[in-house]
Amino acid sequence: MLTASRVSPQEAHLLWHGESHVVYAGLAQPPLLATHRLEILTAAGTLLGVVIATWLTWWVAGRTLRPVAAIRSRISEITVSDLSLRVPQPPGRDEIALLAGTANQTLSRLEEAVEQQRSFASTTSHELRTPLTGLRTRLEEAMLYRDDIDPYDSIQAALSLTDRLEAIINDLLVLARLRAGHAVHEPVDLGALVTEEAVTRVSGVTVHAHVDRDLKVRGSRIQLIRVLNNLLANAQRHANTTVEVTAERANGQAVVTVTDDGPGIAPQDRERVFERFIRLDDGRRRDPGGSGLGLAIARDIAHAHHATLRIEDSPRGARFVLRLPLLGTDRMPVRP
Repeated sequence: MLTASRVSPQEAHLLWHGESHVVYAGLAQPPLLATHRLEILTAAGTLLGVVIATWLTWWVAGRTLRPVAAIRSRISEITVSDLSLRVPQPPGRDEIALLAGTANQTLSRLEEAVEQQRSFASTTSHELRTPLTGLRTRLEEAMLYRDDIDPYDSIQAALSLTDRLEAIINDLLVLARLRAGHAVHEPVDLGALVTEEAVTRVSGVTVHAHVDRDLKVRGSRIQLIRVLNNLLANAQRHANTTVEVTAERANGQAVVTVTDDGPGIAPQDRERVFERFIRLDDGRRRDPGGSGLGLAIARDIAHAHHATLRIEDSPRGARFVLRLPLLGTDRMPVRP
């Protein structure tokens, strides 16, 4: 490899008295450049780098997606009949670990909901079977013993059992609508609502109301009427002489209390009475035709309104307390 460089006039004047010169420099070309070895080595190095990068990408991707494959495999094994399985949760706090934790939480809630539905279906079948069996017995007796049984008594008994069936079915429909959550919420004057419901309770023991003004809440008027009606009906059923209902504000909440002067509810039964189809002995004696769903519906409606409904201590009788957030407040009570 040769390089020719003409000397500048200044250098030529200093060195060669002004005569022009050209300087030549030569260097033997390296063997790497003299052949195609450089191209071959470059191509081989590039190919090796691509292979290594591809393998590393495949290994990292496989290691990353291996928990996803395990989750997918476990989810494919989960069926409606067995929701006890959970997906494997890898250690750490990355997205896949969080995804597995969320999936397990969802499966837990789903398992709980399915168990509740199964228990509810079993209990409902049992509660419906009792009046149906009684109705069938009455009708069979009327058909088999026509001369010994008064048809009017048989029809009256059948109508009574039909009323019980109708009450149970209507309450079940209300629970289904609550689960669907299609009610429209609007501003409601809770104090006026309590006053109206107390005034309409003309049958049974006397109901005394003490209500604060301007108790505005957001909710479904029809559903809130249902809660008040169920609580007042329950209180009148168990009261001896009077029922006290109050509506007031406290700590940013509208607090409605319904208190009777009856025998009261034992502390160990204060949560049981809100379960579906649970009826204490005193309730069965005072109202044999009840469905056992009134208080359960009342609590479900309360939960749908971000409210709480519970039984609190009272000097005498039972004291039901409903707490709802006032309109315009951000404070929401914690669900039990």
